[in-house]
Amino acid sequence: MSLSSVGYPAWNTIRGVRFTMLYGQTLVPVLVTHDALDDVERDPPALGGHLACFNKHRDAIENVANAKYQRGQLEEGGAVIVQAGDLKPSSA
Repeated sequence: MSLSSVGYPAWNTIRGVRFTMLYGQTLVPVLVTHDALDDVERDPPALGGHLACFNKHRDAIENVANAKYQRGQLEEGGAVIVQAGDLKPSSA
């Protein structure tokens, strides 16, 4: 079974952008580090910063989070962390 997007809003924290995905009936927390977002877009949008960058690339980020979940790359508490190097830079 794969993680599914639930479309809940993401929020910015001191460590990165957090959001949740669904695995069956279970919500799985996902954190995208600020460094990962800086990697995907070298110049984060001035308005909205990292959160705007996340929203722009959410589909790709969810795909990476799902792949990491499928490989069992989880933190102790069951969260998936998308880190620098996990995302490909945009060509835009």
